[in-house]
Amino acid sequence: MIKVVLNKTVLTEISRVLATHLAFYRRHPWLMALFLLGFSLGSALLTAITGLNQEAKNRYQHSSALISNPVSHIVKPLVGQQYLSGDLWLKLRSQGFINSQPVLRGRLTTQSGQALSIQGVDSLLWLNNQASKSLREAQSGNNATKQLARPAQSASTSFNLAHIFVDQQFSKRLQVKSADAASDSEQSDSLGAVFRFDSAKVVPQITFVENLGLWAITDLAYADYLLDAKGQLSFIELTNVSAEQLERLAILLAGKAQLVDAEQQEFDVLSGAFFFNLTALAMLGYIVAAFLSFNAIKLTLAGRKKLLYQMHLLGCRRSSIQVALAIELAIVSLLTALIGSFGGYLIANGLVLDVNRTLIGLYELDKALVVHWRWYNVLLGLVLNIAALLFILLAQFKHTKRYRNLAFALVLVSNFAAMLWLLCFAQNPFQALLLCFTLLVGFILIVPKLLTGLASLSFSFCSPLSQWLFADMRSHLKELNIAVIAILVALGSAIGMQIMVTSFGQTLTNHLEKQLSADIYLRTHSLDQELRRQLSDQTEVKKLSVYLQSDGHVELLDSTNAVIPANLASFGQDASHYQHISMVSGDAVTQQHFDNQGCLANEQTQIKYGVMLEDNIDFIQNDQVFSCRISGFFYDYGNPKVSLLTLEPRQYQANLHWKNFGYAIRLHQGVSLAEFSERLVDEFAQDSTAVLPNKRFKQYANKLFDDTFVVTKALNGFILAITLVSLATSLLSISANQIKQLTILRNLGVNQRQLLTIKLTQTTLIVVFTVICALPLGLALGLSLLKFVMPIAFGWTIHFSLALGEMLQMSLILIAVSILCAYWPVRRLTSN
Repeated sequence: MIKVVLNKTVLTEISRVLATHLAFYRRHPWLMALFLLGFSLGSALLTAITGLNQEAKNRYQHSSALISNPVSHIVKPLVGQQYLSGDLWLKLRSQGFINSQPVLRGRLTTQSGQALSIQGVDSLLWLNNQASKSLREAQSGNNATKQLARPAQSASTSFNLAHIFVDQQFSKRLQVKSADAASDSEQSDSLGAVFRFDSAKVVPQITFVENLGLWAITDLAYADYLLDAKGQLSFIELTNVSAEQLERLAILLAGKAQLVDAEQQEFDVLSGAFFFNLTALAMLGYIVAAFLSFNAIKLTLAGRKKLLYQMHLLGCRRSSIQVALAIELAIVSLLTALIGSFGGYLIANGLVLDVNRTLIGLYELDKALVVHWRWYNVLLGLVLNIAALLFILLAQFKHTKRYRNLAFALVLVSNFAAMLWLLCFAQNPFQALLLCFTLLVGFILIVPKLLTGLASLSFSFCSPLSQWLFADMRSHLKELNIAVIAILVALGSAIGMQIMVTSFGQTLTNHLEKQLSADIYLRTHSLDQELRRQLSDQTEVKKLSVYLQSDGHVELLDSTNAVIPANLASFGQDASHYQHISMVSGDAVTQQHFDNQGCLANEQTQIKYGVMLEDNIDFIQNDQVFSCRISGFFYDYGNPKVSLLTLEPRQYQANLHWKNFGYAIRLHQGVSLAEFSERLVDEFAQDSTAVLPNKRFKQYANKLFDDTFVVTKALNGFILAITLVSLATSLLSISANQIKQLTILRNLGVNQRQLLTIKLTQTTLIVVFTVICALPLGLALGLSLLKFVMPIAFGWTIHFSLALGEMLQMSLILIAVSILCAYWPVRRLTSN
């Protein structure tokens, strides 16, 4: 009985202490805002990128064929072929591979020229998976759906094979208004999808469904009918394939198709560095946000000293206070993890279109990413928040503070030693980014010490207000240190990223100026030798080159035995067609580069994969092997693959499948570009949309690469926003604690304008000092990104270009916004 009473007493005591702690936040709302914003914003950034990365890895957890189980392997057509024979699927089924499901993909075109991507699957699977539930709800009149009836019959809710399910986002694309409809209500009932077909077809019934994705779904047989596929398939998805089955599959598919691991496709190999760098940048945002929360905890503990002392005098147990504090931090961690995960979900959905555009354009993403809510991200945010809180609290203990100087010296020396080692021996992306991290840590350790050292110097001022300003600055340096570090890290990182983006843009512009040197690019899908001869014979044409490309892979002959996606290209029959290629050595391409089975390789082959001059390399496509000797390396920005260049006759002789991208036409000086473009359309019967002048072609190329930095710039903007929030809330919290000091100054005769001037001057001096320190940090990070991260992660050598204008612009904006953030709380306090 006594034990029960004691337990109740302890629980009551803990609940009252916890209520007192929570009441502290009600009296100090800015501290609560600082606390919640820090971990929430940090978790949001990190979970957004983690979520996108996870969606990319798990894109085949959601089967195209609506299979309940995740896809483990995919049977694809051989390189150079578009479809698989339907007999291959029947053969797999007859051999016991019952977990194989066929998929047929293609496009339908409306009469207005709009395209609709459709995929045909086994419609019987709809009855046995979660996707079928939403589709059946759509058929039974769910409010989220709308049906388009065939002209000859009314909208039927019963399922039939001539039925296509389309995502709601494409409703406007597929609807046309009937001229016979007399009113809006009649128009809504007479909507119909009109497609172009080469022959008479049964017009499909369309049902719109929410969150179906980019591919419309129909029955496999009906898709075959609409696309005239004649029994062919796009690919076959396999689930739960054992090691023994893989060996049997290799024999069955030999020479007929290629078997690909769903998690080891070209995209997975090529996009690793992209997501690694985004994750690193998001982690940087979390660190900046953690400093924001660190500041909140310091201010909270400082403000609670008197409160904790009073509770101790009133008889509260030390253990009860500690338990209440732990519960409080756990609640805050869970709350911020939930808020951060929801924010990350929104950020990921905001970025997914740009990420998809980049991944499809540069990394050959085979399945568009769709962001799903994942409780895993909440758990990740919770674990990170608790770990950060424990670290922050540990730093506040008296026993820890006793060894602070020793710990500072050890960390500084260790960080400097690690930096030197990484400068000499960094070889992988993780080590390259770790070098950037050591630079950040070095500045984080040194800059606050410099600020404290400057503030500790003795200065004599004639004005009493100036003397007070300097003394007040010294007394609040500890509270402002975290905001200073947040500004330092965020601005330094932003400057470093801006230097990288500017340098890449300048390098790419110079590269494209030479690479895209033809006057006109004529896109064609087939190589017409007669058209080629006629164009070459024109007196206006100086040189006509082709662009043939074969897709395949190379195998590294080292301990990894890695299979790297690659392509083999040719531009003409001799070296004169390769003068637009920029060699790493600076030399021009000559015939000697192609003698004795020589070929050129892009610099990624050398930097990322360790291939050297005179090495022999095998380019493999299906069962064909093309061997060549590496005679030189060339710049190839934006291409994540291994790229080889050979002469056109050798590419023909290798019996490889190739595709033609068109012709590059160089005109003699003085020839009118517009007139010759018109001749290509009128005289040579070429489509006007396929005739691209040099300027327009470069615009397409520049836009593609600009898209690669959209996400980076967005994350940079988030980090700078977190920094400004950190500074604003820090100033609000500190200013709230200065009411007594400002009241004393007002009673001594200091007017409102003088108070505003000295406080804004104080803030400006601190921010300007931090910005001055952030400039060398940004330069150091920019150099590290260009000389280590970009070559090691992507294989690109980028020349340094100082983004002086952007650096000054960001610095001035940060100073101006900081002054505005400081003005409002000071104005409010001085007004009171």
